[in-house]
Amino acid sequence: MLNPSLDVAALAERYRKKQRLQILDVLEPALAERIHLCLTRETPWGVVYNEGTRNVTVEADELRTMAPQERGRRAMVATHRAREGFQFLYHAYLMLANYKAGKNKDLFLTSVFEALNSEPMLDFVRQVTGISTVVKCDAQATLYAPGHFLTRHNDDADASMHRRVAYVLGFTKSWHPDWGGLLQFYDDDDNVTDVFMPRFNSLSLFTVPQFHAVTYVAPYAPMGRLAITGWFQDP
Repeated sequence: MLNPSLDVAALAERYRKKQRLQILDVLEPALAERIHLCLTRETPWGVVYNEGTRNVTVEADELRTMAPQERGRRAMVATHRAREGFQFLYHAYLMLANYKAGKNKDLFLTSVFEALNSEPMLDFVRQVTGISTVVKCDAQATLYAPGHFLTRHNDDADASMHRRVAYVLGFTKSWHPDWGGLLQFYDDDDNVTDVFMPRFNSLSLFTVPQFHAVTYVAPYAPMGRLAITGWFQDP
């Protein structure tokens, strides 16, 4: 799965300085292209958003039959809620939930989920981050289309989730920073301290908690921001 040319020691040194980094060309090229194909042509996208502390998932089948007016209404309400607190809105395929339910077993993302939880991948994350207790990860595929976003938060709301390292495995080709969808990090005064661009075949890792957000994708963006995201977790 991983690109064999990666210098793990050098990556670990970079990670130690800021407790975050973005790794380019992280997967073997053929695998990265196959995942990109799955995300662009094969994935049954639903949509996720939150209503306060309640997470709402609209599965692909329901989304396909939902009237455009209702889809627009829900998106507008979620966007308005972002004025006053934490809010997210984007397309998603919940890899962990579907895997546990035994759904879409032939979808290539099922194999990707297993690879993310394989010992070589987990050991790579342990070595890069220095967090030896990592034993598993969850995952969701995400598509941030124009109008989608994830507001500022630190991933530490629920200690029972055992989140140690957040990750974004990127599959977006030829993105421009003017289109939004940037992974931004903030200090305690809300200043932006670091920005990771959406890049194809990249892996962004950062220790939890750190305040961050995915910026609003502009209406004029000609494509969506594609990624697989989640957390590497301890027992």
